[in-house]
Amino acid sequence: MLTRILRYVKGYVRIRIRGNSPERFLNLCRYHHIPVWGLEPKGHAYEMYVTIHGVKHLGPILRKTNTRMRILKKYGLPFFLFQHRKRKVFFAGCLGCLALIYVLSLFVWDIQIEGNYKKTDETLLAFLRKEKIACGMRRSEVDCPEIAKMIRKEFEDVIWVSASLEGCRIRIAIKENSDSGEEAEQGAEEKKTGENSEEGTDLIAEKDGVVRKIVVRNGIPQVHEGDQVKKGDLLVSGKVEIKNDSQEITGWQYQHSDADIWMETEQEYEDILNLSYKEKRYEKREKHQIYWKTGKKEYALGSEMKAGKQMEIHSSEVRIGLSKSFQFPISVGIRTMRTYKNIGKTYTQEEFQKILSERFALFQRDLRKKGVQILENNVKIYKDKDNAYARGTLTLLEKCGKERKTEHGNVREND
Repeated sequence: MLTRILRYVKGYVRIRIRGNSPERFLNLCRYHHIPVWGLEPKGHAYEMYVTIHGVKHLGPILRKTNTRMRILKKYGLPFFLFQHRKRKVFFAGCLGCLALIYVLSLFVWDIQIEGNYKKTDETLLAFLRKEKIACGMRRSEVDCPEIAKMIRKEFEDVIWVSASLEGCRIRIAIKENSDSGEEAEQGAEEKKTGENSEEGTDLIAEKDGVVRKIVVRNGIPQVHEGDQVKKGDLLVSGKVEIKNDSQEITGWQYQHSDADIWMETEQEYEDILNLSYKEKRYEKREKHQIYWKTGKKEYALGSEMKAGKQMEIHSSEVRIGLSKSFQFPISVGIRTMRTYKNIGKTYTQEEFQKILSERFALFQRDLRKKGVQILENNVKIYKDKDNAYARGTLTLLEKCGKERKTEHGNVREND
């Protein structure tokens, strides 16, 4: 590729030689280091490519070998410039285009943000605009360490920021704290509880059920395997008695209860599906509209479809630039508009059974992701005049135990 580019810049020609000793001609070209390529026999003659510099030195070789040369075609930049030497406006436009590209390369035209999940791009870009960091600013004014410092200072849940300037693009990579505010507050409360010996936590039942297995690591168990409990009942107490040698209670010690408690519970399931639904029937006619954007303004070619019709719009947009890191503030796209009509339909028995079964399968999958085991499934599908139902009861084996602050009173133990 580089050799072809250099040949085009220097210029070359295709020639045809005819004579009694073409082999001697080629040997002398090699001896005098004249590059020749693309050699092809054409009857009693040969055609080949030679550089402009090489053609200037072929005179003595042609006379010595008694061969004749004819130039068939000229290639390269020197011939192009000579052919268009009178088109001054064209060359002025080329120089102006190069100058414009150079000027545009001095500014920032794109800001890319990666790694954000809680904070949207709009929120971060609005903050950067407030700090006068936006598309259109000069590249020389970009201070990447300062940008990273400002983002960390403004957003407390951002624990790591990296800002870099890549061509005409500012690339910002951030990492957010995976713990939510509620989890962080809960962790702080747990830490505070652990440090304060006067406070403790109990574990209570979140729903009705039967205890199937209990493993206590910290605290006093108040239930045993096989016990029937109701929502709110005490499962593990964080209040521990302190007794003297006479087995008399002299005080209480409070601690953070920690246990794994598996309970067999029942959960009601119900899913309702309306048997009547609307189906989109698209019309064959489509309308395409070409548009381009510069900043916040949009320009379009052609008119849109009449208002009031039910219509879907699909857009495909491309940012113009020389490379991924050198993007111009111009976007070009095409918009496809399709009209449709809503046709009333009714689900058949096979269709509504399939839909309700798929929904129930997704519900069971979500339960299993949470570590819940399904022991028994009594869900069935019913149908009336207007709706179809999936109803029933699931018997589950799941972890239970909700934390509650220990009460400073007598602990009622279950028999």
